[in-house]
Amino acid sequence: MLSTLLFASCVKDEALNMEADITGIHLSDNKLLNDEILLLEPLISNNAIVLYVRPGIDLTDLKIDFDVTPGATVSLITDSLQKDPEESDAKKAILKQYFDKGVYYKTTSQDGQFSKNYLVKMRRTEGGLVPLNFGFEQSEIDKDNKYVTFYDVIDGVPFYNWASGNASFSLTLMISQIPPTPEAYPTKTTKVSHSGEQAVLLETKTTGSFGAMFGKPIAAGNLFIGSFDTGPVLTDPLSATRFGMPFNKIPLSLEGYFKYTAGAVVTDEKMNVLNMTDSCDIYAVLYNRKELIESQKAIKKPLDYLTGHNILKDPSVVAIAKLQNGAPTAGNDFAKFSIPFIYSATVDDVAIASLDYNIAIVMSSSKYGDRFIGAVGSKLIIDDLKVITK
Repeated sequence: MLSTLLFASCVKDEALNMEADITGIHLSDNKLLNDEILLLEPLISNNAIVLYVRPGIDLTDLKIDFDVTPGATVSLITDSLQKDPEESDAKKAILKQYFDKGVYYKTTSQDGQFSKNYLVKMRRTEGGLVPLNFGFEQSEIDKDNKYVTFYDVIDGVPFYNWASGNASFSLTLMISQIPPTPEAYPTKTTKVSHSGEQAVLLETKTTGSFGAMFGKPIAAGNLFIGSFDTGPVLTDPLSATRFGMPFNKIPLSLEGYFKYTAGAVVTDEKMNVLNMTDSCDIYAVLYNRKELIESQKAIKKPLDYLTGHNILKDPSVVAIAKLQNGAPTAGNDFAKFSIPFIYSATVDDVAIASLDYNIAIVMSSSKYGDRFIGAVGSKLIIDDLKVITK
């Protein structure tokens, strides 16, 4: 009887889950149909989900299912739905909103104390998901954490191709009780531009005592084509960066303009001072997504993107364009760079036309920031970036 009472007490006192995250999304009743409907795995960030739908797919009878953290629930926020008097079919009206402005869903934790709103958007394109020219004029401020997000416009439709570590840095601000403002983050905008109204500013920041406790004392400003997963940022930060988006052209070179100033003191992950000058990093990678997936066929859920672990060395990589000298630039003027793509394999013309290849463009204010080596205060400004293609 005593053991039974103790067991019952343990079950009763077990803490309910406080997490309220969406971890996966599936279209239709069959999870396997994701590959038939979607061009990529769904891109899930802290409060948004983007689904890239293959051209020509009929979504009339679309059903959406979510994977959530244990015990959490998810529901459609009906108040977020637009009322279109011209649309007689409510189903079609909601589907149209997925593509136009997105639809909101609310997740609630198992203990009922925490909730989160996710904006779910769908995007469809006949070509690649990455344009050739980037002026970085399109950006918006996250409504909750106040960091800058960059995006591109393709055929009049916004595509959220750019990602950064800003979402994870918001935790540093929260722990340090620093009010979140766009300027407080490592990745932001600047009015100091080569042309247009603004450019990208990447700055290496300190993560304070919280980051130092985990051996991550700095956060380099970074911006890259792909998405960022905040889930493994403390346990396996190199897996948090998901590099690459579909590209349907053969790149020849990566060109643009940059200004770089290095911070005063370079330190390592243990805050030891290193006798070196900080440098920036700019590079682009073209890889075969189908070959990447095929190489992981023994894995239950193969990845269709490269991470910080293999971005420059995976066998699926066919070409790399990498800035050789990321030293501080002289004077106040922008320096132009033109970096050729060096090919290690032949590109399949049919495969690239079928969007089987991904391109990733990566920029960082500290070259070794992924190893938490760099100088607080290093600043990299980039503008008028472009990919020259065949």
